Amino acid sequence: MRTALALLISCSLLAAQNDATETAPTKVAEKRSTDRVIHELKLSGSYMDLPAAGLDITQLMSGDVGGQPKAFYDLIRDLHALDGGALLVDLSNPSLGLNGAQLTELARTFDQLRQSGISTTAYLENASMAHYRVALLCDKVVQADMGMLDFHAPSMGAMFFKGVMDLLGVEMQITRCGDFKGAVEPFMRESMSAHLKEHYKTMLGTMNDHVVSTVSKRRSLSPETVRELQARRLLTATAALEAKLIDAVAPWRGARLVMATGDDATFKPVSKPKKAKSISLMSILSAGRKKSKLKLAEDSIVVLHLSGAIQDGAKASPGAIVSGPTVELIRSLAKEKKVKGVVVRVNSPGGSASASEAILLALRELAETRPVAVSMGEMAASGGYYVSMIGCKVLAEAETITGSIGVFGMRPNVKELADALGVHQEVVALDEGAANMNNVFAPLAPDQLARVQTMVDGVYVRFQDRILDVRPMTRDALLKVAGGRVWSGAQAKELGLVDAIGGLSQAIALVEEKAGKDRAIAHLPKPDDNPLGALGSLLGAQLRSRQDRLELLARAGFKLDGALRMLLDGLNNPGATRAWMMLPAELKIR
Repeated sequence: MRTALALLISCSLLAAQNDATETAPTKVAEKRSTDRVIHELKLSGSYMDLPAAGLDITQLMSGDVGGQPKAFYDLIRDLHALDGGALLVDLSNPSLGLNGAQLTELARTFDQLRQSGISTTAYLENASMAHYRVALLCDKVVQADMGMLDFHAPSMGAMFFKGVMDLLGVEMQITRCGDFKGAVEPFMRESMSAHLKEHYKTMLGTMNDHVVSTVSKRRSLSPETVRELQARRLLTATAALEAKLIDAVAPWRGARLVMATGDDATFKPVSKPKKAKSISLMSILSAGRKKSKLKLAEDSIVVLHLSGAIQDGAKASPGAIVSGPTVELIRSLAKEKKVKGVVVRVNSPGGSASASEAILLALRELAETRPVAVSMGEMAASGGYYVSMIGCKVLAEAETITGSIGVFGMRPNVKELADALGVHQEVVALDEGAANMNNVFAPLAPDQLARVQTMVDGVYVRFQDRILDVRPMTRDALLKVAGGRVWSGAQAKELGLVDAIGGLSQAIALVEEKAGKDRAIAHLPKPDDNPLGALGSLLGAQLRSRQDRLELLARAGFKLDGALRMLLDGLNNPGATRAWMMLPAELKIR
């Protein structure tokens, strides 16, 4: 009897323990479900619409390497995935690169977060205009008490190096169409022409109107007050608070403490860090040899990113839109049945006219089989504008740089440099005059230069024709806004060069009207797993450790990407003077 009773008690105790063991996780889960979730977004570094894998050699030459840009639309996707809670935007990292078009797209995303009931708080320390424009999107803006706010209107810089070329003994022989083709002025002049400077200043004014309007509405300030604050530029945190640019000042103790959460808060990162890929010597040696195949798991709207300078070639190159692989990808989109529509996202200062023509024709063929729209990002100028003339709706942001409808040719003449070095080339040919066009050690004769000018003129007419094919304009009206003139997106809308002000999400909506809604969104081209990107970081670290003059100039804004591409092309192909549709890569809004 006692044995049976003891056995019964033991079984009861064991059952109770099992119940406790089974219910314990449930109780913990119930406690966690009552915690306050704060999504934490730490922004730092530069962002590109679609970063390319690999190493851009012009980055090494300018010293601008070492940190791979992050994918901007991955950030947008992660923000759209947030569900409830609050969002803390930590803007304490001094390095942040977001252009005007990206900031406008980010503003639309924050509006949607606000509509879904997610409260947002921004934390600033020392803040640039990019930091502040992100903070401006939040419900509350807090700045560390010792912080400074650099609150300024946009400006732009262009480097001029004719003096250096004169010193070296290199002459650039230039043929062009349009007085406003700023890409050639750095090779022709020691300073910017007055009419071009005035044109740029007007363009900057329209871009700043968008910034002022945004600040004015978000902070309940008059536009006149905002402009006065921009003229002051540097503001302490206390001054920014007095000016109503921020909501509160906090001790310099980090972003999380501004939330005043207590012990029941759970901080969750918005974006999870990606795992680093292993690198082997063989993978480095074989990098870039594999072709990226188009693979879609479901019916999709494809966002085709055309980013970088446009150039001729058969092999993909990081930081450039190379005609061969780009055309191949566009044609594969036309053949793939799961591609239901395409948005062409353009971020390009232009480049080779022949490469632009090849890409445009491929895009027009694609538009015959699929719904297509164009979304202009930070820059879609010259060749970037050319490839946008597909015959579909074209959207730009107010701060997009576009237009620059003009053409030029450029050929180096290094005779003076060669003479100084004691080098002389003797040409033997059946037609010496024609053969001399291959000789960079002698200038082109007037009749030869005239033939090049005829070629450039013909390309300029083709540029006009491609626009008139698809835009409701007369040639006379087009010529008034062409000639190499650069426009902001806001100006381009007024002039009829684009159809509407909007971003990628609006362009996708246009395609969805014909392709169907709720389609998957795929961003292409997908970069190959190329460890040269990591190798570039390693080499960049070596360059930075030297602290040489070239790096210091690069950090100050002296970049030669566009100039190097054109100069190297002229030296490599002296007999085939190329027609260029390109803005100077040094033209950068700050």
